[in-house]
Amino acid sequence: MRSLLIMAAACFALSACTTTSIDTAIQTNLPKACQILQTAHVAFSAAAATGNVKPRTVAKVKAAYGGVAIVCANPAGVTAADALIRVVSASVVISTALKEARAAE
Repeated sequence: MRSLLIMAAACFALSACTTTSIDTAIQTNLPKACQILQTAHVAFSAAAATGNVKPRTVAKVKAAYGGVAIVCANPAGVTAADALIRVVSASVVISTALKEARAAE
């Protein structure tokens, strides 16, 4: 999760670079980010199966992961900026939900 946030910060910090190089960097790192999010989603799903996680939190994670799963399945179908926004948003939602799930255990 931390690497996703670092990647996002680096992309924003590199705004002086050409858009093409930023787009290339995002597209290059997207598979790794998708793998990290998939792993986090599996971990959350296991924690949520205990029944100790609020239904509202489960719904938020489902929506966030659903949005990023579309990007991960077809990265060519979205812009690099859209991919970045979805991945970062999903990582924040899922990491927050994981903390909540762990606290409930």
